[in-house]
Amino acid sequence: MAKTKEEQVFIQVDNEVIELTGADKQAFLDERTQLQTDLIAVNAEITARKQARLSALQKLGLTEDEINAIL
Repeated sequence: MAKTKEEQVFIQVDNEVIELTGADKQAFLDERTQLQTDLIAVNAEITARKQARLSALQKLGLTEDEINAIL
């Protein structure tokens, strides 16, 4: 994530390196922040699903191998 507003941001298109400035830079930083937020949310959902599955397995008294054999 951007440390300061003065941070330089460069992107590369083929062999050309371009410094983003102004609205383009802000749009890039906003998109990167949104992607990081989305990634955190997806990882939290994956963790919650794993915990729910583990809880269900424990409640059934079955091992993960036994459940996988049934499926």
